[in-house]
Amino acid sequence: MDSKNKEATPNASAHAMNYLAHMLCSNGTPASMLGNFIADFVKGDVEGRFPCEVAEGIRQHRRVDCFTDAHEVFGASRRLVSRVRRRYAGVIIDVLYDHFLAISWERYCSTTLDEFVGRVYENLGGHRVEVLHPVPMVIEKMVREDWLRSYLTLDGIDRTFRRISRRVQRENPLGTAIEELERNYDTLRDHFHSFFPQLLAHFRGQPGSM
Repeated sequence: MDSKNKEATPNASAHAMNYLAHMLCSNGTPASMLGNFIADFVKGDVEGRFPCEVAEGIRQHRRVDCFTDAHEVFGASRRLVSRVRRRYAGVIIDVLYDHFLAISWERYCSTTLDEFVGRVYENLGGHRVEVLHPVPMVIEKMVREDWLRSYLTLDGIDRTFRRISRRVQRENPLGTAIEELERNYDTLRDHFHSFFPQLLAHFRGQPGSM
């Protein structure tokens, strides 16, 4: 969600870290999910470059990012990240918020998590839109390793941070970022449940959103 931090750490954030939230923020169609998924691979104006609903999914993803960047609760969560990992705070909080979304899924979606994740994998894996490298590879890896369900467990979150850390060219402390969750679990959980209903309420009021 945190586009400003992503720009500051491009190697750590070649694409979004909060996949589950962005999929829920799509309108649920295959094209919208694909647009939300590929948004961080795509720069600049999307008009005429993609089918209309895919382009709108990209714009939706960007609107969610902007809302999140400016939100005081998300900012408070970022400030909890220790100084050694502060430059990656947005990436870290993205992942941790997806953890809290996964474990409290029934509060925010009437479809079960298993059913929703299955639909996401089917929609992304079956797309026929021409997309840039490495999108197909990332989709295949996400489905094979079941990234979206991995957010349910601390072990899964730990693996997610280690995977992100390996993508960063320079030496970085992301591989042990699970410590940020362990240190501030209750506070971050409360932050998420304060923030996320506001995000949903804001975008559910827009035509074509969610």
